Amino acid sequence: MDRLLKSLQKIPCLTTLSEEKRGLWEMCLSDIWCPSSLAAWRSIVDAPSDAPATMTLFINLPDDERRELTETFGFPTLELPTVPRPEWVNEKLPDHFNAFCTEESNLPKQSQVAEMVTNRVATALPDIVVFLVFDGLSLYDVDGWTFDQSWRVLCEPCLVDGQTATESGMRRLIGSPPVAHRLFALGYTQRMGFSYWERSQNRLTDDLFAEFPPTQLFRVTTFEEVLNQLHASDLTARQFIQIVRTGLDGVCHNHREKPNINILVNQLREDIEQIAEVLRSSQKTAQIFVTADHGILWFKNQKVIPSNLASTSPRYVSEESVSDAPTCTIQENGETFTVLTGDNVIARNRKVTEWGFHGGISAQESLVPFLDISPKW
Repeated sequence: MDRLLKSLQKIPCLTTLSEEKRGLWEMCLSDIWCPSSLAAWRSIVDAPSDAPATMTLFINLPDDERRELTETFGFPTLELPTVPRPEWVNEKLPDHFNAFCTEESNLPKQSQVAEMVTNRVATALPDIVVFLVFDGLSLYDVDGWTFDQSWRVLCEPCLVDGQTATESGMRRLIGSPPVAHRLFALGYTQRMGFSYWERSQNRLTDDLFAEFPPTQLFRVTTFEEVLNQLHASDLTARQFIQIVRTGLDGVCHNHREKPNINILVNQLREDIEQIAEVLRSSQKTAQIFVTADHGILWFKNQKVIPSNLASTSPRYVSEESVSDAPTCTIQENGETFTVLTGDNVIARNRKVTEWGFHGGISAQESLVPFLDISPKW
């Protein structure tokens, strides 16, 4: 970001951003003037008294306007990363978090996922819809994922607009009314649900699969069992498949040796591809949606700043608290949480088997991927 700012302090610049990542970038560029068009820029610079005393960056201009700015004015083009680096996001996210949770913005929010899935399914009406939710997976964990070219893959940043905890995130994703209920109205009356936990023994599982009859809900112990069940099933038109499975949450909380995150993340990508292959073999049209309840802030010798209240979480306490740490207050479901912001501090000493944290507000915890995958054939 320092390099970007130095360039903009000298001269206006141009850049190109993917539309699905633009909402996230706009938060990071909130102190920079991004004219909507060449005409908008001219209307301001031709009226010097109204000229903003700020840096200028043109984003995604039409080709003819880009040529004019580069050839006539000599403005340079900057190449930006696909997504802003975590440190850039962490400079802005704490100040913008509550606004993004309550106002309309171009950045999708977790509480909107159920509606987003429904709207996209209503447009495409594929034979089979899969909704796969990982427990613990950050946008930054999947940055750089590639898939088979026969599938169209759209990966959007999604803001966890609330507490970055498993129960909160899962309930937010399933929605009210839940995704299964919304899709039933579109004709998706056949369902299959997969979970590691029995509904009778786990209240969260009971809520997430509330509208799945017992005959349509399968308890599994491995992801291979999910694939085997899908292979063995006669997948029909207008079928909805909901899968809730572990992501990186387990190894972040309790793992004796330091986990190899790259290997684990690659395995999750391969699992998605295996689902896609099962659907390909069914000869049915399909759409796969993949997301997560929260991201993971990986351990990197964060400074410990104890709260004045006892906390079992390294990233939040369940009451308002005063400390020297950077914090933000979240109101959710009638409770007040004081959460740590940024990625440099935790509220208690790390356990020896603990390799990551969540519950706070940071680029790593608060941004999860929302993947929309469908076949090109």
